[in-house]
Amino acid sequence: GIHMLAGFIALHSHPGRSSPTIRGKAVRELIMCQKVPDPPGDVDFSLFNEPRVQTLTARDRLDIHNSVPSCAGCHRLTDTIGLSMEKFDGAGQFRVNDQGQTIDASGSLDGIDFEDHAGLSAALSTNSAVPACFVQKTLSYGLGRELGKEERVWFDYVLQKFEQNGYRFKPLMRSIATSDNFFAVQAPTPPSAMDARAGAVNTAEKRS
Repeated sequence: GIHMLAGFIALHSHPGRSSPTIRGKAVRELIMCQKVPDPPGDVDFSLFNEPRVQTLTARDRLDIHNSVPSCAGCHRLTDTIGLSMEKFDGAGQFRVNDQGQTIDASGSLDGIDFEDHAGLSAALSTNSAVPACFVQKTLSYGLGRELGKEERVWFDYVLQKFEQNGYRFKPLMRSIATSDNFFAVQAPTPPSAMDARAGAVNTAEKRS
């Protein structure tokens, strides 16, 4: 999957080292269309900057994050996903050790446990949020804008066709491009009388 491409892994890392949190957040938001809340502004990072902490594995460092209540909620959404990619460093190169210890790449996604990045791929392939997100992003790209609430029925129809066609991309593109909704253009909203008067005043001022 796209989450295993070297470019994806390297892009969603810290400079010079991996980041299970950033990688897990990217999977949630880019592949599953699930917004992960931003960290609170009052997080105390002093605990994580101690020299001892810097010698721990990524999994052990994240266990410290999860011990802080204000951090745990979001980290539970991201870290169990991102840790499955820990066998790839910040540049996307494969490795087996972190801080001299064998990397434990096990994790879970919405209740499905797995042992490594291949297991994450299998878990994503059965998660209903993934095809729905793919359809949403494909529609938004084709339209050049986000979908409106009034287009929910169309979205559901395209998603159903995507499922019926075995989640194949070409039939998805065909069902979108041949849909009447794809060619529907909403008439621009006429300016109010106030806006029209304001525009006339601005034009007069420019000419004077």
